[in-house]
Amino acid sequence: MGTFYERVYDNLKSEPEREILIGKRKGNYFPLTFKDLKDQIRTLQESLNGLRSEDRVAIFMENRPEWISAFYATLFKGGIAVPVDYLLSEEELFNILKDSQPTFLITSNHNYQKAKKAIEKIGYHIKLINVDSDLKNTGAPLEFKERGEDEVAVILYTSGTTGNPKGVMLTIGNLDHNVRAVESLGFLREDDRFIAILPFHHTYPLMATVLLPITLKIPLVFIEKLTPTDILETMSEQKITIMVGVPKLYHVIHHNIMAQINKLPKVKREAVLGALKLFRKLGSKPLQRKLFSKVHEKVGKNLRFMISGGAKLSEEVWKDFEAMGFNLLEGYGLTETSPLISVNRPNRKKIGSAGLPVNEVKVKVSESGEILVKGPNVMKGYYNKPEETEKVIKNGWFYTGDLGYIDEEGFIHITGRAKEVIVLDSGKNVYPEDIELEILKSPYILEVGVFYDEGKLKALIRPDFELLLEEGVAEVREFIRKELQRTTRHLQPYKKVKEFKVIDRELPRTRIGKLRRFLLPQVWRET
Repeated sequence: MGTFYERVYDNLKSEPEREILIGKRKGNYFPLTFKDLKDQIRTLQESLNGLRSEDRVAIFMENRPEWISAFYATLFKGGIAVPVDYLLSEEELFNILKDSQPTFLITSNHNYQKAKKAIEKIGYHIKLINVDSDLKNTGAPLEFKERGEDEVAVILYTSGTTGNPKGVMLTIGNLDHNVRAVESLGFLREDDRFIAILPFHHTYPLMATVLLPITLKIPLVFIEKLTPTDILETMSEQKITIMVGVPKLYHVIHHNIMAQINKLPKVKREAVLGALKLFRKLGSKPLQRKLFSKVHEKVGKNLRFMISGGAKLSEEVWKDFEAMGFNLLEGYGLTETSPLISVNRPNRKKIGSAGLPVNEVKVKVSESGEILVKGPNVMKGYYNKPEETEKVIKNGWFYTGDLGYIDEEGFIHITGRAKEVIVLDSGKNVYPEDIELEILKSPYILEVGVFYDEGKLKALIRPDFELLLEEGVAEVREFIRKELQRTTRHLQPYKKVKEFKVIDRELPRTRIGKLRRFLLPQVWRET
């Protein structure tokens, strides 16, 4: 069995009639077979005429089948793919182009003008390819270059929770390790169906929805709009079995489910909440699924697994989904580790943990409590930043910047980011994420961001205004103050929020849902 790279090429040749991608446009689905995908890749390769080995190709477009074709067209010609967030501003795109120096940029009508303006400022020629107008199929054969496992396949720019994105170089071997590691867990089947919700430019969805499905011949279904309605409709209509998401998505789904339960007549509501409480402690999946059948009908009755990554998931949300009969698996990883480090298994999971390390990956905790990782998943380094690389890779160990511990059974527990730990004037350490997870237990709070400013803990809170309106709450700030007190009353005094502001817009986050905490003081001042 070859690398993922070779296996995808074999699939294109040996499985021409097998459906692998299901696009969605104007509410209608359109399937693409491996032959269709091969034709798209061939056509894109013609537009990449002149591409040399290790030339960079920026991919700057929304999730769509052509994104995947552009990725493999680049790799098969020997190039390096540089996936870029399609929502970046012209200036942000310019900064990434300036750093990565691509020879080609592939985009769509959606971003063509933005890409054109960014390229004009670069000072050297970048060939711009628009998949909606520039592709011409002349019938040229599919190109495929043999590549070593140590060759760089992709440069991914970190999402920048600190505001300083860096280009992470991942090799064929790095990516192949992750594919093999997931495959060896044994829970994926050929009759599974993935849904593409998260943007492909991030390493987690790149691995879970671009590499895994195409390598393992599992169909991938696209959504048309990033809305709960479109996601849930597609889940149901396309019989999705594997949902790859981030905590924010699961929090929204959970919040909506609980809001519906709370609207039930008192007797029924108490019965449902009582069953939920009981099933948190014990219960069988068939019985849980039967009792919460309406929830499964809404979320996806064919759903076998919910996969969560990108940030820490609330234990309360996880426990409730499990109690309702869902199988939720949380994993842990970073862009620099391709991304997978550890994951909970279907038959071996511990709620609240990041699971057990995957095959060939070693994990240990430093004296300062930082999680260190060694294995074939660790990146080659940061592009054009050898000094930055030396800071995080020492003696083969990658210093993650995450704090945590490994319990007696080998499960990894993440307690926070080293850069985000708040050291109070008293010298005590506070992990803001822990406080946020407590506050989010309130059904009336959608988002919260905790930070330290002017010698005190502060919080920005976005309530569920719709729910508050339904319940006739007139004085929102006072109501939220009481909810804040109620959800944190068990915390030690130094962990309690001293000031808060109510906001009516989303908190600043990366595209994968991580809170950009360094921006919170600015939002506070503007509110």
